[in-house]
Amino acid sequence: MASRRLICSGKGVVGLTRCFKDLISKLNLSKESKITFFGTPAVCLPFIELLAYAIRDVTNNMVFVPGVSIDMAVKLKPIEGYGYQIGEKADPHNSDVVVLLGGLAMPISKLTVEDIIDVVNKVLKRGGYILGVGFMGIFDQTGWSYRVPFTYILDCYCEVKAEAIQMVGVE
Repeated sequence: MASRRLICSGKGVVGLTRCFKDLISKLNLSKESKITFFGTPAVCLPFIELLAYAIRDVTNNMVFVPGVSIDMAVKLKPIEGYGYQIGEKADPHNSDVVVLLGGLAMPISKLTVEDIIDVVNKVLKRGGYILGVGFMGIFDQTGWSYRVPFTYILDCYCEVKAEAIQMVGVE
């Protein structure tokens, strides 16, 4: 069983992006280092684009793989006026860092931890790093945190509040 220690904490989107950038900076990567994100297409991709923006000064060599479909890998690149978006086809092999998004561990993805370990072994350089970015303890709930050899796990908890607003004295 691995031990854990707190490295960073924060709140909201700023806390998420700041902690992610802190974790990436601890890896002492070069500007040419390749970071490959794995996640679900619809739900994880917007978070990946946000995380890519947060580390834009670290490397420009970022890749997105939907699910475990290596053949569908695409570059993540900055688009003026839009932020980070997916681009042309890319090769995720020989990655310095693999980032696994928590949506992969959700039952709806139908992926197993074995599927994930297999694809990580195909693309990650020897001595590379594996980061997990999830919400609400998903990697612990599914047992992935004990089976995937994560270097770091960033676990985000959100609070949501919706209110009805009734304007008083305004016509």
